[in-house]
Amino acid sequence: MILFPQPRIMEVAEGIYTVKGSYDLSSLPAFFAAIQKENADIRIEKAPLLGKEEYELDIDEKGICLTVSGDESLFRAATSLRQMIKREKGQLPFVSIKDKPDLPRRGYMIDISRGRKPRVETIKMMIDFMADLKYNEFQLYMEGDCFKYAAYPKETAHFDCLTPEDIRELVKYCEERYIDLVPNQNSFGHMYTWLKKPDFHHLGLFGSEDEVPSTLNPLLEESFEFVCNLYRSLLPHFNSVFINIGLDEAFALGKYQIEEYCREKGKDVVFMEWLNKLNDHIRDTYGKKVMFWADMIYNYPQSYHMVPKDAIALEWGYELIQSQRMTDHCIAYRNAGVRYYVCPSVNTHGSFTSRMDVTTFNIRTCAELATEYGAEGLLLTDWGDGGHPQPWIWSAQPIALCGQYGWNVGAPQDGETFKADFIRNAEVITDEFFFGGKNVSRLMYRMANYYLLEPERVHVCTMSAKQLSMPLNETKYAHLHDLKDSGDDFYFDNVIDYVRRVQADIEKLEFDELFAREIRLTTKMITLGSEICKVKLHPQESVGEVDRLVALIDEIIPEYIEIWNIRNYEMGIERSLNHFKSRRAELLALKA
Repeated sequence: MILFPQPRIMEVAEGIYTVKGSYDLSSLPAFFAAIQKENADIRIEKAPLLGKEEYELDIDEKGICLTVSGDESLFRAATSLRQMIKREKGQLPFVSIKDKPDLPRRGYMIDISRGRKPRVETIKMMIDFMADLKYNEFQLYMEGDCFKYAAYPKETAHFDCLTPEDIRELVKYCEERYIDLVPNQNSFGHMYTWLKKPDFHHLGLFGSEDEVPSTLNPLLEESFEFVCNLYRSLLPHFNSVFINIGLDEAFALGKYQIEEYCREKGKDVVFMEWLNKLNDHIRDTYGKKVMFWADMIYNYPQSYHMVPKDAIALEWGYELIQSQRMTDHCIAYRNAGVRYYVCPSVNTHGSFTSRMDVTTFNIRTCAELATEYGAEGLLLTDWGDGGHPQPWIWSAQPIALCGQYGWNVGAPQDGETFKADFIRNAEVITDEFFFGGKNVSRLMYRMANYYLLEPERVHVCTMSAKQLSMPLNETKYAHLHDLKDSGDDFYFDNVIDYVRRVQADIEKLEFDELFAREIRLTTKMITLGSEICKVKLHPQESVGEVDRLVALIDEIIPEYIEIWNIRNYEMGIERSLNHFKSRRAELLALKA
């Protein structure tokens, strides 16, 4: 592997060019600035007919030639050249590269609302990694309690979170790496954080006053004013021409206060009315174009003509079956003239780790559909369901893999290879960036597939992770599985033994201590979740294990808190801690 993402065309010839100059390789912007100064190695030629990110990179006995159309094109070329100089230690093979992206927009989105709220320095680490992978879009998903909204200052007055100054700093940091930081504010469903507050409860759709709603009432003018206040607080700090307004999983649409109205007009029409109302306001007030999650419309193709002209539908699906179903949706969007992205997932939510066999299938399928049926972008999502208990490092390898697919999707999947070279090279680049070149990512890949030893495959989560978040007296997860039907301890004993063996191999490697602690902590959480499953299968017979499991929880909690506070703001940890503390109390109650 010379380069990652793999270029579109690369021809290697006999010969080595030794770099003469000394260049600042500490960061991409520093290297980008350095190569534009006069030097003995690099000449830059302009070719205006190349695409804005298209470049040619040629190395021979005369030196290095970068042929580009402009600054963004030169930055992508510089990204490749910097990687080559670092990897080859200045001894560059003669090579001819012609390269450009398969997809115009290649993005990553992280949930910063439902648990982890990463600090600015943590977010910058993510951005640096994305830049190395030639991403050009980044989104910070917001519901509430993660940003200092000027319109509602008292709601975040008592804790730290991102400020307008932080956003402007991150915008500048992204722009220096040719990444578009897109605001992302949910505006219909997923409004639980706001609607549980007494001052906003009445804006929701609910059946009773003591119910905590999650969906806004779109018929209330006050709901519209509330959302506009969120935009007014947020949007002036971003330079992007886009905003993701969410609108996914508005589960109460068609119910409660608006049931009759929806019955008369149609749920799809009511949704489109809300979408268009927000779109018109954002276009007229801020000059921006909206993105929205497509799950509320893909079952209503008769309404596609109501999608605003410049709006972008975000087609998402994270499981194997959902990935397969996307084909029909993509064809329908294309035929209806609807602009759209395809959105896979890092698949860490609900599993502690990424479920890598699902993740690699999901990313590959989405990327191939995007290129085949005319999507404008590929947006990798990183959700925080359940309090976002998983450390971010488990997202790194999926981010690397999606970087490859967004830039160069490669030949269509042939049914045999699973594009294993992409997966292995994603591991290499992740190891180089985070682990000092040590082969940690391969072991993390193995660790992430621990759930294949569990007795049931569960939608978007693993049994160990999900059962740890549920009380000891609950074994049934929605309609998806009941732990009581899962046989005996055999399966979970296998999980525990498996992750400990993989962790033992990881312990043999020396790399960044904080990352090592995060991986070690994950192993303990998987182990605890599996032990909890065993307790739930036979609680009375587990009394003798209580002290041992309580001791494990007492190891996890202080380490969890310390690591969390290094990477993230303190606010948001409560949900994850409550899972540990509640299981601890319930275990002790077994002995009473």
